[in-house]
Amino acid sequence: MGFLFWANIATISLSNAKPPSNCKDCHSGAKAVEMGLEDVYAKIDSLPFKHSIVEEEKCDLCHIIRGFKTGRTWELSSPDAQKEHVFFLKDLSWDRKYKVDLRIKDNSGKEIPAESVQFIPSQVSLAISNDQSAPLLKNVEVEEVRQKIFLEAVIRWETDEPSNSVVEYGLTPQYGQTVISEKVFLKRHKVAISGLKGGKQYHYRVLSRDIFGNINSSDDFILNTSEQISKEEGVRGIDKSQLVVKEVSTFKIKETKDIYLKVVSDKPIRAYLTVNEPAEIDKHGFGLAPSRFSRIDACVRCHAQGASHPVGIMSKGPKTKIPAELPTVEGGIITCVTCHYAHGGNKRYFARLDFQRDMCMACHTGAPFI
Repeated sequence: MGFLFWANIATISLSNAKPPSNCKDCHSGAKAVEMGLEDVYAKIDSLPFKHSIVEEEKCDLCHIIRGFKTGRTWELSSPDAQKEHVFFLKDLSWDRKYKVDLRIKDNSGKEIPAESVQFIPSQVSLAISNDQSAPLLKNVEVEEVRQKIFLEAVIRWETDEPSNSVVEYGLTPQYGQTVISEKVFLKRHKVAISGLKGGKQYHYRVLSRDIFGNINSSDDFILNTSEQISKEEGVRGIDKSQLVVKEVSTFKIKETKDIYLKVVSDKPIRAYLTVNEPAEIDKHGFGLAPSRFSRIDACVRCHAQGASHPVGIMSKGPKTKIPAELPTVEGGIITCVTCHYAHGGNKRYFARLDFQRDMCMACHTGAPFI
């Protein structure tokens, strides 16, 4: 069932509102120019190689959320009690209204009343510019080495701005294994790594990426699993003074559609978010599919994996750097569209660069990680 079917439902549900009957109504000719959109169809017509799906005009297979929806609901929570939390609200539809139910608990476990937040991503007015500066890392140390069901260790560190938390580790300086926490951005980081072997010396380093995508990494450190250690802070007295939630706000990154929710308090808290997306039918049926779906999941339905470069992985590493002309999503995830144009192109396989020479060299530079 294609876009026309959902458009008909939208016509019924929205009474007098009449959405476009097909994609060309808005994305081709004078109408596209009038609406400030690119004339996608004219661009595709000029290409020597075209995707068969495009020639059949099955735009909904990749771009439209299909099927009846009751509205998505998902949860996010902070891993540790802190004064500032920044949550990345990924895969939001740009023109749909969202409600975020917020629960806050202090260090004693007492729940503090908090109001719900409602917003439409396209109407979020606070926009933050990229500071072009990577987070500063400090106080990197092993907090614990402990034997539970498996031998595990806890690594902690601090950053000067809210950032995500990544630990790379392994028995050699090349590491090989990674633990990542990227749904909430914090200044104090704590990551547990499990499945370690006793009596070994592991190499590890920490990395943090801020909300703009700027990344910094630490030096190489050694984790010794020969003996168990603990550096937990001592028990503190219970602070009975009134906790104050100083800020609950949504903001976006300029020139992107990345939406974040920020919670700031005067004392450490744990924050729990429930994000509710209503089932609304708009001009795109049930909405546009998230970029990760349209650039990975939609492709692999027809193109088997294993025959080309891996997708869905982080692009930056010790010897890789993705140039701006090769687009990624979600802060650096490689997709099929990173190397191929989606609709067609001037080269075989719709390649953005020459596969025989330029493509590999563009990313695999051999340069040290920055």
